[in-house]
Amino acid sequence: MAEKKCVLRSALSALVFAGTLAMAASVALAVSNRAAAEVAVAADAAATSDAANGAGSKLWNFDHDRGYSKPQDWQAVAGDWRVIIDRDAPSEPNTMGLPGYGLPHTSTVKLWLDSFFNDNYLLAIPKDTTEYTDFSYQAAFKPWGGAWGSYAGLVFRYTDPQNYYVLAAACPKDTLALYRMNGGHLNLIKEVPAMTLERGRWYTFKVDAHGGHFIAYLDGQQMFAADDSSLAKGRIGVWSQNDSRVSFDNIKLTPAAGDSSPSA
Repeated sequence: MAEKKCVLRSALSALVFAGTLAMAASVALAVSNRAAAEVAVAADAAATSDAANGAGSKLWNFDHDRGYSKPQDWQAVAGDWRVIIDRDAPSEPNTMGLPGYGLPHTSTVKLWLDSFFNDNYLLAIPKDTTEYTDFSYQAAFKPWGGAWGSYAGLVFRYTDPQNYYVLAAACPKDTLALYRMNGGHLNLIKEVPAMTLERGRWYTFKVDAHGGHFIAYLDGQQMFAADDSSLAKGRIGVWSQNDSRVSFDNIKLTPAAGDSSPSA
């Protein structure tokens, strides 16, 4: 009788243990499904933030991209542009920029040495081929590395790698300048002193373009106005030069009403 009670007790304990395991598995599955749903919702929200934003505006914050991969919606014209994780970014966690992690690769060393003698312009543009004439174009940027300084630029009216405008902020030169790339040669249109630009800090800059008239802003303050009518329309992009390390976030374009056309 004692042996039967012992066997019965063992069987009951086994049933209780099995029931506990089943309940735990059920709870874990429910939690996993909920977490997956939350991730999916977050991904959808991030993807939506990179689509049209407001009346005709476009916003890119790269938060739906994988860290350290190539951005889905942009392409490099020159330079190794990547999605960079930055917990201090205005739109956490992702940015797009020129990475500087790890040991220098051969191409990086070559670029650094070549910078002694030549200027190398690094450029990325959206895969969207729409061209614009009149618009407001802005972004957050963070200069954070480079033996010869850190340069961040807003490219606009881009037709090809040899022809475009660029509004460029230079650190530690502490200037904001408008250039026109003409046949591969960078020509200065206007340059003014800027606030002290520190490496590792986020800033914003913006250009308003209306015909051949441009107004440039830095951290919400109007810095200068300039005129040039050489390029009537084109695509947008971001820019740097030489071995500069810089990141961009919240890139936003607001075209004038009815102003956009797909490029050929």
